[in-house]
Amino acid sequence: MRRAASTSMHNLQELVNPGDSTGMQSRLAAMGAEAEEEGGEPVDKTERVIIVCNSLPLKMRHDPEGNAARGHSWLFEKDPDSIYGQSAGGILSGTSVEKVLFLGGLGSEVELFEQDAVAADLTARFNCVPVFLGAELKDKYYKGFCKQFLWPLMHYILPMSPASQGRYSKVNWQGYLAANKRFADKVVEVLNVDGDFVWVHDYHLMLLPTFLRKRYNTVRCGYFLHCPFPSSEIFRTFPNRDLVLRGLLNADVVAFHTFDYARHFLSCTTRLLGLNHKTERGALAVDYYGRSVSVKICPTGVNTDRLQEGVMSPETVAYRATFRAAFRGRKVFLGVDDFDIFKGIELKLQAFELLLSQHPELAETMVLVQVCNPARSGGREMQELQAEVATIVERLNATYGVTEGAGGDGGCVGGKKVVELIERGTSLQERIALLSVADCAVVTATRDGMNLLPYEYITCRQGPTDTVLGTADGYPSPRSSTLIMSEFVGCSSSLSGAFRVNPWNVDDIADTMYRAAMLSEVEAEARHEKHWKYISEHTVSYWAASNISELQRATEKLGNVRCYGLGFGLNFRVVTLDPNFQRMDRVVCAVDYAATTRRVILLDYDGTLVPSTTYDQPPSAALLKLLRQLSGDRNNAMVCIVSGRERSKLDDWFASAVPALGLLAEHGYWYKGPDWGDRAGWQCLAPAGTEEHIARWRTVVLPILEQYTDSTDGSFIKDKETSIVWNYCDSDPDFGSWQSKELMDHLESVLVNHPVDVFTGNGHVEIKPQGVSKGSAA
Repeated sequence: MRRAASTSMHNLQELVNPGDSTGMQSRLAAMGAEAEEEGGEPVDKTERVIIVCNSLPLKMRHDPEGNAARGHSWLFEKDPDSIYGQSAGGILSGTSVEKVLFLGGLGSEVELFEQDAVAADLTARFNCVPVFLGAELKDKYYKGFCKQFLWPLMHYILPMSPASQGRYSKVNWQGYLAANKRFADKVVEVLNVDGDFVWVHDYHLMLLPTFLRKRYNTVRCGYFLHCPFPSSEIFRTFPNRDLVLRGLLNADVVAFHTFDYARHFLSCTTRLLGLNHKTERGALAVDYYGRSVSVKICPTGVNTDRLQEGVMSPETVAYRATFRAAFRGRKVFLGVDDFDIFKGIELKLQAFELLLSQHPELAETMVLVQVCNPARSGGREMQELQAEVATIVERLNATYGVTEGAGGDGGCVGGKKVVELIERGTSLQERIALLSVADCAVVTATRDGMNLLPYEYITCRQGPTDTVLGTADGYPSPRSSTLIMSEFVGCSSSLSGAFRVNPWNVDDIADTMYRAAMLSEVEAEARHEKHWKYISEHTVSYWAASNISELQRATEKLGNVRCYGLGFGLNFRVVTLDPNFQRMDRVVCAVDYAATTRRVILLDYDGTLVPSTTYDQPPSAALLKLLRQLSGDRNNAMVCIVSGRERSKLDDWFASAVPALGLLAEHGYWYKGPDWGDRAGWQCLAPAGTEEHIARWRTVVLPILEQYTDSTDGSFIKDKETSIVWNYCDSDPDFGSWQSKELMDHLESVLVNHPVDVFTGNGHVEIKPQGVSKGSAA
């Protein structure tokens, strides 16, 4: 038995003019030659990365007094907390890139008459290019679509109520589309397609790669999603799911925090678009019209240098002294979360209440400090959450604590409360101080893309780079830390030394809190050492450099391929072909056709003359008329249909309708000539003895196929007498693919001594005799 290679064909009926989409190298040479002829400057080959994000890494505030000096009434400064700003250093130091440019929106609306001055100022001082959307468009795009619809969807929340603001809105979708196009227009203004890499970020800009790819077929574009990517069962509820998936696939690299998110994305491309993915040298990739779209898994990190420098700043040291005095003699469990329904704050408090009810003696030796940053959204659910949190905290302190002393109003903390609730934002220095004194950090988010708090906690517990200085300030030596993490947080898979919990299981969280409270110092030190080794190596700089390096690797051969744009609107995609490929010139072909008098025309049926289907697709009246015209042309010596279908079916469709047509059935096993020839009846073209071989292996194959059909819902057997097809196109894509691979291995083992070929195709496995093919018959 020979195991044949799997092949696939795309019927490209129309290719646009290749002159608009030549390879990168030829375009670069042409531009350079043109510049020389005109006496202009040579083409700029500087490698840049354009980081495209919803919000620029800047802080801004209105400052009318500075208008005269700057030409506008706004004061800007770098945002040191922005992950985009922090990534620039890693890109410049870890790759061959020479410059980083930021492109994105601003936090406040700028009046039209000030926009030019603001743009010039930001470009000159911060390498930032602002995108001005306007209040109305921004409201539809950001608040209406991104926050009310897309963000909950990506976090597995579906708007079931008809009155929910989170229901899909076509108006908001149009706003999302328009905003992405506005971003694309701004990128095109500053883009040098032969020297720049475009790195697009997060769910706000999922359509941007399509707009860029439509403008420049060979644009080098990467995409990173900072939030979870939901399972296909959730994502398929999105009305515009196909367009968003195609938008991501128009990037060269699509990156995620975890394998789970990447796996969900790959599942969506298979189930919703029918695409296949593969592994190339340890990396995942999706086959998309000849392009290999790399799928990268690379979690973000933190700027450890910044945090380690901050632990010994005067403000941090003062905060740390206050907290140590307030919590002296007690183990500090710390939670720092945005006041958000996904953060599981109430679940954490319920678990702590259960812990104290089971072990009331711990009330004297433990304290839970919960920092709740201001809520970013409102609504009934948020009000209910805030009320529930306040009620539990009040009950806990009333039952187990002494209420004298300062409270959690944002000032000092202390007293003998068992829960200190801080409902306000905290400065970097205060947060570092809290993290450095906490014995255990608790993260119980029900769904979170990454959540860098555990990374920050481990870094702050490590203390300054000067270990002697840290020990003198009260840091334990060796360092220690304890983590309790939700298994639904992106970084949980990276920090294997943490206690992982199901946040919905309050009993599990309470038991884990008890284990953490009783943990020995030796084990806490070992867990900390393991975590610190990983975090110190996988910093935000490493993350940025790794993503850009992958983008460089994925696009290094772009200059050696031919690219053709196909499709309209958001269905646009690029077909990549071998550099030696030459598109058939229809004019030349028509001239040659008219000049010849002895033509042989071979026409494939399924997938060429009619669409490929899992049912019998008869020829249309228009197709039959066209075939009669071709076969009736005296200059056509032979017009023949070539098909894998059985001969009886071809007879039914064509024998009487187009009698002058030749027919090749069952992949060339049978041939029937036109009615005017001397081979008008069906004739076997297979080698002698083939029929006997078929009879022998059929008795082996059919019971096996029946077994797989019985266990694979949606599959069926197509028996063509000379070949057998097991079709699983209508089955679950993943299960069908697994079953087909298992079937191939099974058949390979039982047919090893039989003269038979086994082929895998798009949704089917076919078994046919050796020496029989369309090519040999033709």
